[in-house]
Amino acid sequence: MPPKKLPTGVEIHSGMLRIWFIYKGDRYRESLKCPPTPKNIRIAAERRVSVCHAIRTGSFAYHEWFPESKHAATFQPVANSITMSQLFDEWLNLKSIEVTPSTLKNYKQRIKQVLWNMNGDQIVSSVTQSDLLNLRKKFTETCSASTVNTYMRTIKGVFGFAINTGYVDQRLLTGIKELKIQKKRPNPLTEEEFGRVIAACPHQQDENFWQLAVYSGLRHGELMALAWEDIDLDKKTITVCRNLALEGFFKRPKTVSGERVVNLLEPAVDALRKQKALTFMLPAIEIDVLQREHGKLHRYFIRPVFSPSITSRYETNNRYYHHVSIWEKWTAICKRAKITYRRPYQTRHTYACWMLSAGANPTFIAKQMGHSSAKEVYQTYGDWVSDHTQNQLDMLNNKYGQNAPNVPLSKVSKT
Repeated sequence: MPPKKLPTGVEIHSGMLRIWFIYKGDRYRESLKCPPTPKNIRIAAERRVSVCHAIRTGSFAYHEWFPESKHAATFQPVANSITMSQLFDEWLNLKSIEVTPSTLKNYKQRIKQVLWNMNGDQIVSSVTQSDLLNLRKKFTETCSASTVNTYMRTIKGVFGFAINTGYVDQRLLTGIKELKIQKKRPNPLTEEEFGRVIAACPHQQDENFWQLAVYSGLRHGELMALAWEDIDLDKKTITVCRNLALEGFFKRPKTVSGERVVNLLEPAVDALRKQKALTFMLPAIEIDVLQREHGKLHRYFIRPVFSPSITSRYETNNRYYHHVSIWEKWTAICKRAKITYRRPYQTRHTYACWMLSAGANPTFIAKQMGHSSAKEVYQTYGDWVSDHTQNQLDMLNNKYGQNAPNVPLSKVSKT
């Protein structure tokens, strides 16, 4: 006679013992095809404990534990035949509806680098953690730690998908950590350097572009996509609603916080008023703007604020700048101004650093720059601000120093 109370996970069904367990979020029951004798019940309980342990450690293979089960075919590994190249192609195909074309292009370039260092015909199930760590080591020979981390994030995304699909062991990515990197400090322009940059501009439009860049904090893609329809000089605002990607197509800002209304400082307003005389009356052009919804385009008619047709020596049909042109202009201006070269993106850092030095609220700066919160402002510019503590103290003393009485007020005696 079987005992009245069976061990956890052990049952009697149709006169035979069976065990149940949770695997991949579902409950499964498997018959052991033996009668419920005390000895068999003890063995069944031990087998159930072993199955649960294998599931927890990620070593459970359904077809090995229960080869005759109807569920064995469901969990039969398919990675025995899928190669690295096939895995990457499958992952890219599924990712293509989630990300923008530029992000997908970056994924493809990183995967191309991976396949140069690993055999694309290698069976996925044979890839070990040692293979991935050796790949990371190879990347460090030619790439910075930051770039290596970028590559490894993509690789971990691919193999995370492989783990969830059952192609590889669940423990494959355990222990693969990012390399430590030294945080890059912003390198803003000084006021003296900015003056030399403006003086080195060969054309009024160039002067207006860099003045607006520094005093608005706009990304260069946003500046190149800026249209007169987005500007209200009476209210002194710019509505940021599109961006020009590196690949040359227009798209919505990456995040919702990127769509914003920027309140302009007077130097930025002055630059736009000067630019208005150059491009405001040019005819509108037709553009397609990629929306966040996959594959969806909206058509607009805009008048770009900055146009290469104004400064081109030869006749051109280009009505808006591309990133390469802006980089070339910036490189030439830095050389002409004889200032230390830094990436043109530092104009955005210059805006943030100047505003913080002037005592602006970090939350206001974050909103102006299109960040979702002030956290990124603190993370990026916190160290830089700490170097300007005396400037902050001088500002506070100028504002509040004269308000404090020189001597304590005399107490009024109670009568």
